[in-house]
Amino acid sequence: MQVPTQNDINRIYAEFNQAYHTEPERFDFPNISQFDDSDKGVRLELNDDVARAYWELYRPNEDMLICLAEGLYHAPYRQTILPTQDVVTLRFVLSGNYALTFSDVGKVEIPQASASIMHTKKGHAFDLSIDAGSHLSSVTLHMKPEFLYESYEINREKMPVHLRNVVFGGELSDYLYNLPLSPGMMNTILDLLQMSYDGTRRRLFTEAKSTELICRLFQEIEDDFDARPLSATPASTLKNKVFEAQLVLVENYKSPPTITELARQVGLNRSRLCAEFKEIFGTTIFEFCQDYRMNKARELLQDRNLSIAQVGERVGYDHATNFTAAFKKQFGFLPKAIRAS
Repeated sequence: MQVPTQNDINRIYAEFNQAYHTEPERFDFPNISQFDDSDKGVRLELNDDVARAYWELYRPNEDMLICLAEGLYHAPYRQTILPTQDVVTLRFVLSGNYALTFSDVGKVEIPQASASIMHTKKGHAFDLSIDAGSHLSSVTLHMKPEFLYESYEINREKMPVHLRNVVFGGELSDYLYNLPLSPGMMNTILDLLQMSYDGTRRRLFTEAKSTELICRLFQEIEDDFDARPLSATPASTLKNKVFEAQLVLVENYKSPPTITELARQVGLNRSRLCAEFKEIFGTTIFEFCQDYRMNKARELLQDRNLSIAQVGERVGYDHATNFTAAFKKQFGFLPKAIRAS
């Protein structure tokens, strides 16, 4: 396919990203393939010395833009983003190391296995950067603030003050709010990144699952707010330690620490960590680790340049037979079945 010119890329962003205009430093995408319903979605693919990656952009309505992104970055990548109006952005990052840099508050790291909510003002530019060596898997939803409030009945009284400022554009210093992905959100992200539909069905599935992500996110925020104790400081500290434990597991999924080591790292005793982790995430520490490793393997199997043995090694299995057995136990089918689909 012919390499698009800068004007081609500008046209695509103008058409599909009117509410959230981006100005990438690099426009040399090697190819673009549009879906049948070309006024709704476009796929951008990058395969060069910087990265082997793709972005899928969908515009379900004039108030919302959906971006699915996945890829391996061989070199640092940087993109300047300039909103042409106020925009609320929900980022769901399954894996990958990247950051946002603002002129006034500096660089803000976006952790793996996290959901972030950001409210950017019109004309307030920032840089998005992705580290070399990152395998980025994410779903990003950009929308007009009033669309989010009205369509999803966001209750400002059922969220922490800082989050309320982010969502509703209160204090200018409040740009970003991070929270860990729940297992349910992780599964929805994987459904999106691994879908096998084409054309109109692909677009409809993307819109439905994106709606599910928004509903899950704000329902969990409201449920957590309703369940908060009156004396919130000790509980908040405890919850932060459990979130820290989850991040340690995500960052070290290939060779996770023992529960005793993990408890020592976050400053909790073993039994308390296990109980609180199960309470917050609805799964045991072992089950979370195994689910994350297997879902990561399922994601890596989409890359046909990797052998099944290499995928197993990347998620911590020295022997392909052990990896295959664990994968089949998790999903009920062999890794090669994904390659055959």
